[in-house]
Amino acid sequence: EVWAYDFFLRRITWMNGSGEVTGLTSLGMEPAMLNPVGSLPDGTFVLKQLWGAEEVSEASRGGLRRDPIAVVRVGRDGVQMDTLGLFPGREIYLFDEGGRGVMGTPPFARNAVVALREGRVVVGEQRSFEFGEYGAEGELRRLVRVSEADRSVGPQEMEWFLQGRLAHAPPEDHAAIRRSVEEMPRPETMPAHGGVLGDSDGNLWVSEWAMGPQLPSLWRVFGSEGSWLGTVEMPRRFFPLDIGSDWMLGVQQDDLDVEYLVLFPLQKG
Repeated sequence: EVWAYDFFLRRITWMNGSGEVTGLTSLGMEPAMLNPVGSLPDGTFVLKQLWGAEEVSEASRGGLRRDPIAVVRVGRDGVQMDTLGLFPGREIYLFDEGGRGVMGTPPFARNAVVALREGRVVVGEQRSFEFGEYGAEGELRRLVRVSEADRSVGPQEMEWFLQGRLAHAPPEDHAAIRRSVEEMPRPETMPAHGGVLGDSDGNLWVSEWAMGPQLPSLWRVFGSEGSWLGTVEMPRRFFPLDIGSDWMLGVQQDDLDVEYLVLFPLQKG
């Protein structure tokens, strides 16, 4: 069974292998700003908030903020069954610009990343290389931790970050972008990891952190018991969406930024 999520309509469409619609699930209005994670073996569906409710309702409180977001479970009827937990969400910086509150993304901003594997919900907060695995009722089942390399942020890393921002902006905006970045606090470290993805064999794939719109090229793979299995380098400009025992499905961009759905063979060692 295949599902597709409409963010603006808050609707999940279920389809069979022939593309025929087998079900429509419309969600309630709360919590707001939900992104899909995937379905559990019991048919329920997991979603996470894009922004925290406090962040939206109290935008007048300025400075560096990381408000909590909810990870929720809904039934096939769209009714919310549980809040699996509250986790540190997207890191933002709010500042005043002529009496108007403006939200910016601080350098090396962190966010919560969520994936499913073997019927469990995996959550990483990007503060350290640590992941919590939670059951369908929100109970913590396991913590996976890995020793980290040096992720310190100094002047050289800040300049690299700034140049990355400038590379994707028109020249007339460069001065404002530089001023905005310089006004934000410098973090002590970079995010510990990027996104996470569970495969059909119960392995957990964790990408390196990459500054958008760049795509991470290296993914570390961990077995169902948390042991490190190896590192995989992805094809150029490819981002995986689903991984099976011997295949990898994802989106790949060509040199004109046109996106294609691509299936690659995968040989696991």
